Amino acid sequence: MRTDSVKLMAIIVFSLFLISESHAALIEKDDSVFGTGAITLDTDSGLEWLDVTFSTSRTRNYINGQFDSGGEFEGFRYATTEEALALWATVSLNSSDIFENVAYWSDFVDATGSQGGYPEILAMTGSGDSVGADAYYSGGTLVYNTGRLGWFGASLSSGSVGSWLVREASSVPLPGAVWLLGSGILGLIGARRRNS
Repeated sequence: MRTDSVKLMAIIVFSLFLISESHAALIEKDDSVFGTGAITLDTDSGLEWLDVTFSTSRTRNYINGQFDSGGEFEGFRYATTEEALALWATVSLNSSDIFENVAYWSDFVDATGSQGGYPEILAMTGSGDSVGADAYYSGGTLVYNTGRLGWFGASLSSGSVGSWLVREASSVPLPGAVWLLGSGILGLIGARRRNS
């Protein structure tokens, strides 16, 4: 009986360690309005991000009028600069190679343009800050400037600049470590009942 309690405690401690070590996941989702793979769910923040290409060629002034019922972006809002930078930080955990990170990021939120065949992601937050990845040549070498890139006015309209639009997720999937913890506890309870 005492051995079972020690085993249960060990599993709980190990599972809690796994939960604390797990990173946020990005999950591509379909949307009934915007279509297949148009949404990226960040399980850490609980925010759903609309692919930035759906908002290119639209000014911030226009988009701000489209969040209410019947609007083109009903249910969404502008992301803050901090939220957009946090999304980039989540993606940056995947690799130390900036080119891989930008390619990974553009797989989820789409690229608004390209330079030398490499994706660029230029999108505005609610304050007009541009957050993303801008490819350019320096001394003949292609480099990326990432993170906060500059500021765009509320009347800018460009086919290569989108907007960071988000909404709260209706439900956020539980991380695998939580499922592991729950199934381990249930397994121990079942084993203990059989041995009693």
